[in-house]
Amino acid sequence: MKPKLYATLLLALLSLSPLHATASDTPPAVEAVALADRIYTFKNTMAISTAIVGDEGVLLVDSGDKPEVAANLQAAIAKLTTKPVRLLVNTHWHYDHVNGNAFFAEQGALVVGHSRMRERVATQEHPLPAAAQPTITFEKELTVHFAGEELELIHPDCQQGHTGGDLVVYYRHANIVHMGDLLFSSTYPYIDVSDGGWIDGMAAACREVLARIDGKTVVVPGHGPIVDKAGLEAFTAMLEGVSAAITPLVKAGKTLDEVKAAKPTAAFDAVWGKGWMKPDMFVELAYNGIVAHQKK
Repeated sequence: MKPKLYATLLLALLSLSPLHATASDTPPAVEAVALADRIYTFKNTMAISTAIVGDEGVLLVDSGDKPEVAANLQAAIAKLTTKPVRLLVNTHWHYDHVNGNAFFAEQGALVVGHSRMRERVATQEHPLPAAAQPTITFEKELTVHFAGEELELIHPDCQQGHTGGDLVVYYRHANIVHMGDLLFSSTYPYIDVSDGGWIDGMAAACREVLARIDGKTVVVPGHGPIVDKAGLEAFTAMLEGVSAAITPLVKAGKTLDEVKAAKPTAAFDAVWGKGWMKPDMFVELAYNGIVAHQKK
């Protein structure tokens, strides 16, 4: 991705975060919201976390974008239980999901993630401390039994979706799925093209999740409101529709500017184009990802 585009996307995302504040502001307190018995999500975080609370402790999915947010997450968890976070699962390697890892690792939490995710947090420009990197990794699927729940951690078959190392967390008994940034439920998504992510991979990952859930499943995105199967179907249809509009233009040799001029997202902008990810920004991500994958 072009550095200018990345900087623009990052600033846009930060500006809309409830934790984006001036030096004189105090970030709002993180609040736990029940999804099911013993399973929670949290308000007032940038990326969405979930947690399951058991007699043996807490399993947390994603740790926030900074240590201060992790501390606020811990304060919210402390209102639910005196037990510590014992397992921390990361859905992928982006900073807004992993920069609280060190806070929880220092308290004894074991970090779990896809092997590609560990590779990225260990080799990025500012690596996470060793203790904050996953100590438990896997390639395709890992089942965790915790607090009477069976959690299936699955790396999508497409391999490359939002990033090259995404995982989806299924709370099987509670019928909840936490998708990380494979789902942005109210805006066009950010896609990490530099890590192999692309629009068709995201759509394929979403289709894989749809095949495993039902109409009563609670679907937790990485960003945006919690939805149901119909909400995920609408997001998936948007990805497929935008790809169907851009791919023939790429195959015809059209430049990025020519593709933008064709307005390939026009049919979807009224619903998906009003957030921080503007249509032209999303077209650039989709175009670059399709071009990269057609070269393989």
